[in-house]
Amino acid sequence: MSKWAKMMGLIALVAMLVVMTTACTSAGKSGNNNSGENADSDPNVSDEKPLSFTVMLPAEGVDNENSMIGKEWLKLMEQKMGRKLNIKFQYVPSSEYDEKVKLLIASNDLPDFFMTPLFYDITEMAKQGQILELSQYKDLMPNYMNYLSKVKNGMARVTTAEGKLYKFVETSIPRFPPDKGMLIQNVTSFRYDVLRDNNIKVPETLDELYDAAKKLKELYPDKYPVNTRWNDLRSLFWANHVQSGIYWNGEKYVFGVLEEGYKDAIRFASKLYTEKLLDPEYTIDTDDTLKRKALNGDNFIWLADWFTLPGEYTRLSNDGKIFGVTLYPSNPKYGTAWQQVSNGNDPDIGWAQFCISAKAKNVEDIIKFVDLQYSEDVIRLITWGIEGVTYEIGEDGNPTFAEAFKTAKDPWLEGDKYGMRASRHYRPGLQIAADSKAFVDFAATDYTVFNGKYEEVPIEKSPFLRELPMPNNPYVPAWYNEPPIQLTQDENQRVSEIMNPIYTFVAEQQARFVAGKESFDKWDEFIAKLKKLGDIDEVLRIYNDAAQRALSK
Repeated sequence: MSKWAKMMGLIALVAMLVVMTTACTSAGKSGNNNSGENADSDPNVSDEKPLSFTVMLPAEGVDNENSMIGKEWLKLMEQKMGRKLNIKFQYVPSSEYDEKVKLLIASNDLPDFFMTPLFYDITEMAKQGQILELSQYKDLMPNYMNYLSKVKNGMARVTTAEGKLYKFVETSIPRFPPDKGMLIQNVTSFRYDVLRDNNIKVPETLDELYDAAKKLKELYPDKYPVNTRWNDLRSLFWANHVQSGIYWNGEKYVFGVLEEGYKDAIRFASKLYTEKLLDPEYTIDTDDTLKRKALNGDNFIWLADWFTLPGEYTRLSNDGKIFGVTLYPSNPKYGTAWQQVSNGNDPDIGWAQFCISAKAKNVEDIIKFVDLQYSEDVIRLITWGIEGVTYEIGEDGNPTFAEAFKTAKDPWLEGDKYGMRASRHYRPGLQIAADSKAFVDFAATDYTVFNGKYEEVPIEKSPFLRELPMPNNPYVPAWYNEPPIQLTQDENQRVSEIMNPIYTFVAEQQARFVAGKESFDKWDEFIAKLKKLGDIDEVLRIYNDAAQRALSK
């Protein structure tokens, strides 16, 4: 290349950087109106009327829109759409989000695009005509359709029995090498330093967990050794090969509360509670109160926890506290405990679902816009950030975060400075898709114990987990391979009518049994009352008929 060519290239690069810098300083104000002023000088953005729509999403109290990545995302989307964007974001605190959206559903005053409440059944919204049916627009969603085609039973998992499509779903790009790897997102966590210093074995069984809790109570009589996150007794249920709701047991759908394993789990929880080993506030503790208790040394073992939080607490502690993670303990009566697993090898669908209001205008443009969130370059931007600033391309051709993140005391908080998806609090864009490999690359060193073996390595990088073949290993729950069932709108409505009062009753009684306010001598009476509330057999017939429909295809 000639010196003249090199000079002209340098001039062009400088000019581009000036334009980018100018654009970044002119983005819209958070929570108000992104009018796209930054696109005035972009020849790829037309002067036609801006595309306007409203978006409602949960937030962690940060300014997603005015972060570096938030601004870059808006600029990229305007370039892709070829017009300015006037997106009116409505951010609701995560702790209040579900209730807020349910109120809007009840009043039929929904924003144009929104995330539904957690695990919300959208059947009734669809039946009432509140949300847009999307199957007629499949040609406008090439990225979304392509992703679903790669997910096991992808279309079946997002459509109704009638073939209707009402939702976009959260997605994640695979994180582990092919043919290996098991991802576990919920774990049992513990104060590794306390167990180590007092020669207490990291529990691998429920009996060992009880023994550890008893020893900790003797050492710290004013403390409650055991707690759990989200009022979650899942680890006890899964140790007994049961769920608390309706689930696939490998052969058919059953209601877990009617199974022996459920009663065994509640009895064990009650033993912990009545002996003052289980924190009596476990049903009401929030993430904030649990964090305070963990850092204050009020609890030492958490039955269920989110896998990244123990590492966070270790990094926040300046007094030598070490928080570790391990698999759910087993009950030898039932075998190896089931775990909260997913296949890190394959594309998958998350829990979050997003809908477009039937009242929205500019429907086709909004659909195109949402579909673009599943495109590779958008996912790369919101998750990894900006090449040369927050990440580089490694020798293997894959992105890897800049050294500043890997050497930071808390890389997640370091990421917050830029506002990318792989950081602690930020969710730029529509919060709809991410590259999960980024979260592995981001992970700092944490303390883990698997099969009694201590490893100072994040759970995402554990050799033990990454070498387990999926899905054929004893940790995989029976429902992992459940049929891709689809209930009709009428079936969904009937299930809700029967099960809603039952679930309310079970939740109330479960807490009473655990707290010792209800004797286990009255268990049969509890089951009899439960059955009188609704025809559970009918519900199970609906589920199993749906399973037969799916298996016969």
